[in-house]
Amino acid sequence: MENSDAMIVFPPLTEARLFPYLSLPMITSFLRNKGMSVSQIDLNIELCHTLFSEDCLAEYVSINENESKDLKLIYKVEMAKYLFKEQRQLYNNVFIEKRSSDSLKYDVRLVRQGIELLLVNSFLKLEITSLEEILELVRDFGWKKSDIATKVLYENIKEKILNDKPKIFAISIAYYSQILPSLLICKWIRELSPNTHIILGGQQIMIRQSSFFSLNGLNQFVDSLGISAGEETLFMLDRYLKNDCQIGEVPDIVWLNEKNGENVPSKSAYRITDALPPDFSDLPYKNYLDEEVHMSLITCVGCYWGRCTFCSYGNRSRKEKSYQQKTARQVANECEDIINNYGVNRINFIDENTNLRLVVHAVKILKSRGYEITFSTRNRLENVLLDAEFCFELSNLGCILMSVGYETNSQRILDSLDKGVISNNYQQIIDNLHNANITLRMSIIGGLPGETEDEIKCSEEFLLKNQDKIGIDVMQMLVLEPGTYIYEDTNNPEIHIQSRKNLRGNKLLNYGMGRMGATFQYSDGITFEEKLNRFLQLHKNVNPQKNDELPPDKYKREGQDITSNTLFINPWTKIIKLDKTYIMDFVWQRIFLVPESLEVFGNALIMSKADDKKYLEYFVEKGVINLE
Repeated sequence: MENSDAMIVFPPLTEARLFPYLSLPMITSFLRNKGMSVSQIDLNIELCHTLFSEDCLAEYVSINENESKDLKLIYKVEMAKYLFKEQRQLYNNVFIEKRSSDSLKYDVRLVRQGIELLLVNSFLKLEITSLEEILELVRDFGWKKSDIATKVLYENIKEKILNDKPKIFAISIAYYSQILPSLLICKWIRELSPNTHIILGGQQIMIRQSSFFSLNGLNQFVDSLGISAGEETLFMLDRYLKNDCQIGEVPDIVWLNEKNGENVPSKSAYRITDALPPDFSDLPYKNYLDEEVHMSLITCVGCYWGRCTFCSYGNRSRKEKSYQQKTARQVANECEDIINNYGVNRINFIDENTNLRLVVHAVKILKSRGYEITFSTRNRLENVLLDAEFCFELSNLGCILMSVGYETNSQRILDSLDKGVISNNYQQIIDNLHNANITLRMSIIGGLPGETEDEIKCSEEFLLKNQDKIGIDVMQMLVLEPGTYIYEDTNNPEIHIQSRKNLRGNKLLNYGMGRMGATFQYSDGITFEEKLNRFLQLHKNVNPQKNDELPPDKYKREGQDITSNTLFINPWTKIIKLDKTYIMDFVWQRIFLVPESLEVFGNALIMSKADDKKYLEYFVEKGVINLE
């Protein structure tokens, strides 16, 4: 096989498994149009496909079955046995056919949990709070028999690199949780293909470029850092490696191993209006971990507001004056391309702050051409949504989901964060979206500097009042990422930064610790842990009914009458007899003790006296038993 010019990779580990991450298809489209041979690989989803296999599940059982008889470990082994038995049907339902049914959402959840089961204690999932320690761990990496995931990842990379030793190996690192696996991959690439130029790019490199540049020894595995959009950087890097241009002509790059590299790189002239429709052709776009096939587009780069003090993405675009926006016709053309070439009619506009009027204009153009889509947006709770007719127009055009940020109902705190929205408008906006049948999902930030208990209670009461009208995607404590205004403000009286190297994120709340930033103290004397515990109370108290995944006992519904003495447990649950009898629920990851007065026969619970009815009612409420 002829060596490709570039291999572009989206690395593990991240929960971004619902649809292809957009950076790869955008860059691939640009480079292929320039005549470069490019392979794009989503190692994150490929790892999921391989881990959820009969071989890996069987290996997990073999390694762990005879270990400690701790109840939690027994649960994990029993779950792996169940998933092994159902693997072929689950894999086919979730990754291949995606037949719409009531059980598909449970199948997706089971597959996801099976993947996570095989990642427990893997090197890939170590939660390390400093870049220096990450690099040291990668240098000293050693194999462990029990680490199935890392072994699977290595074999996949080894096969790809030995079949195609690319001139450039580029990794797009979007999330902090991908940094450690990415550096380990770079180490392997250096060993397998020493002449390949290895470059790191993506959001994490953009916001942490100075920290990466100062990492002593990083250049053993990495040759350069891409510090902006990667399209023109990779194109000119390819030309430079072929001696077709001078080193100074490669834009937005920091060299780690080139003596003649420029200290201040030139800037790319690439504009978003130059973008071609993204190329998803060699990604497994039909085989992602969700109930339907959908794809993503962006309508802009940066955020036109850009002033929220905690937002690294918006602050960077504002400081660099780099906000760019596509035309409505360009967005419509890209939607049409996705429909025609991939047969996909669900599109997610994944901007940091989508211009809703632009999307409306684009979808109208698309409809005039005879195309229909359903779509989601990410945006702020802005005044345009006070117009009920506009919200209905969005809905009629196909908007089914809107993701927004929510911090507080305190206008005083919103102003201190320079959020640029009015909290008194929130209720009307929520009502408008609810009435228009657009699902509203919130990303909520807690631990806001200067927020009083009364203000927290007011926000909590607001969310409680609206819990039937909202969903909650993410809850996270405030993070001070590099490049944000709040990170750079050394005179902020509300917080005191303790360390910019030892980082803190949201270990309890987010996958892979979520976003990571400087460790800091609050000047009001309340510790981070105390504020976190208060935030967790909100998590416990608010029951958002617009979430996709709510345990059965969290849904508001009428009680179900039990008319039989014998009830059967759901197929994803299992009765286990140890010192006591337990029911293990593999969908919702819960273990229930079976009262001794209930009889157990096979997969049935039998009530022998009237007083036991309350136990069966409890199991129905928890979703262990389904009366329908």
